[in-house]
Amino acid sequence: MKKNIIQHSKSRKNKKILIACIGQCVHVAGAYNFMSIATQLGYECKFLGPATQIWKLISEIQKYNPEIVGLSYRLTPLTVKPLLKNFFKNFEKIENKPKKLYFAGTSEVINIVKNFNKFDAYFIGGESKHRVISILKDEKDILKKNLEIPMDLISRIEWKKPYPIIRAHFGLSNFEETVRGIQIIAKAEVLDVISIAPDQNTQANYFHPDEQIQELSGAGGVPLRTEEDFLKLHKARLTGNRPLLRIYAGTRDFIKLAEMYQRTIKNAWAAIPIFWFNQMDGRGPLTLKESIKQHLNTIKWYAENDVPVEINDPHHWSLRDAPDAIAVADMYLSGIIAKKLGVKYFIAQYMFNTPPSSSLDMDFAKILAKDELLLTLVDPSFSLIKQVRTGLASFPIDLNKAKGQLAVATLIQLAIKPDIVHVVSYSEASHAARPEDIIESCNIVDQVINTSFTSKLNFIDEKIRKRKEDLIREAQWIINLIPCLVKTNEEQKNPWINHKVLNRLVDYGIFDAPQLKNNQFALGQIKTKIINGACYSWDIKDQKIIDERERIKNIIEKQPNISISEDKFQKEFFYSKVMNE
Repeated sequence: MKKNIIQHSKSRKNKKILIACIGQCVHVAGAYNFMSIATQLGYECKFLGPATQIWKLISEIQKYNPEIVGLSYRLTPLTVKPLLKNFFKNFEKIENKPKKLYFAGTSEVINIVKNFNKFDAYFIGGESKHRVISILKDEKDILKKNLEIPMDLISRIEWKKPYPIIRAHFGLSNFEETVRGIQIIAKAEVLDVISIAPDQNTQANYFHPDEQIQELSGAGGVPLRTEEDFLKLHKARLTGNRPLLRIYAGTRDFIKLAEMYQRTIKNAWAAIPIFWFNQMDGRGPLTLKESIKQHLNTIKWYAENDVPVEINDPHHWSLRDAPDAIAVADMYLSGIIAKKLGVKYFIAQYMFNTPPSSSLDMDFAKILAKDELLLTLVDPSFSLIKQVRTGLASFPIDLNKAKGQLAVATLIQLAIKPDIVHVVSYSEASHAARPEDIIESCNIVDQVINTSFTSKLNFIDEKIRKRKEDLIREAQWIINLIPCLVKTNEEQKNPWINHKVLNRLVDYGIFDAPQLKNNQFALGQIKTKIINGACYSWDIKDQKIIDERERIKNIIEKQPNISISEDKFQKEFFYSKVMNE
């Protein structure tokens, strides 16, 4: 993927764009917005400024030899006529003419300018980034020609580089309102991926209608009962910028659901956990051990069918106040599992602001640790796609404050150069997002992206770097202990993708969280505390931070069938052959 991106960028290198506000026009905001996008796409832009006289414009075209010339005029419509007559009279004398002419103005001005039939594209202001990118890539007639903006995830990411693609979650309790909402969102051209939010009956009982609880229809999302329902969602998105669709893996019948998703909505990527969405968190009918087994089998199916995979697991530990080290270890483990099961494109969802009491800097350190560990797995057979999002619990109920939280969280997220930005609608703490909430949220995020891409911000300081390194060491240590949890020769073959071994991580309490207290599958015995913005395991008796090695050593000593030598509890212990076993 990276190779293709580099080649695509080089194809636009040294292409020049010359832009001017002609006549007496001094409205320059639109020109600067356009140049910002064009510059990021690799064009060399020159702006002649406001109120540029025609003779100067012609002279600069001859000197600069641009590929594209853009004119802007946003004053009285009729006064544009003599300006353009003068322009084209002199333009025809130019020997090396630009390949493209663009014009920007008010809708009334554009109506007059179109009569000249000389311009390749028109802008009235407020065009979506998708529209501008399409025009700059010679795809301005993309919908008229019934062609498609890339309709698979990897191509879509490459098409929009260097900008990240935008994803948002949507699903109302009423099916018809959801269909209309998808059409509204698609036509707004503010995002690239609509994540369908299905109700609980869909996720758990789609193939078991007799087990569906009718009173809970629409609880948590849109009720989807037939393949025709899915096909209607697919048809609804085929307008505007044609966003991709994706949906959760469900909580049972995983492969049957996956096959149906591909037949209907062309699921952009799979979103499936390892340890969650089962009886442990009350969101699925399977036991923990059985769900792990089926999740692994489903990930392998997705890999065999070339579907990108997101293992949406690690942040669930942080959502339940687990120490940061467990969340980082689970992300590393998720990448290892994906790679061992044959996944080619692994989507790492980095949920920021979780737990919500984490500080921005220590939360960022945790994300950096996750990212750095996953990057160690990348090779020609395994690509990492970075997806960022704001933590849901971090949003205040006050909607104006929630908008501020969305903006500041997004700014931090962009520091890791994500491929996907998952926009969590600012309204979520108040109500399920409606189309207008999603559109507004995406516009807020888009503004942050546009502004940040003109700067080179660096949030990493020594404090963040040290916390990142500490978390990496702890997470590596935890994951490197996994082979020590095996009990049979069969488990020894590949313990990182053995459901019995993985189950022991939770059963023994190596992976644990305070909010799992009194859970039949997890211990819920761990105590944690936020210290200087970071979440640590905490010894209540001695009122101190517990090192993860010390905590886990105490756990292992209580397991009669597990014997681990003392040297493996030292800081220096590393099991370096994770991907070779």
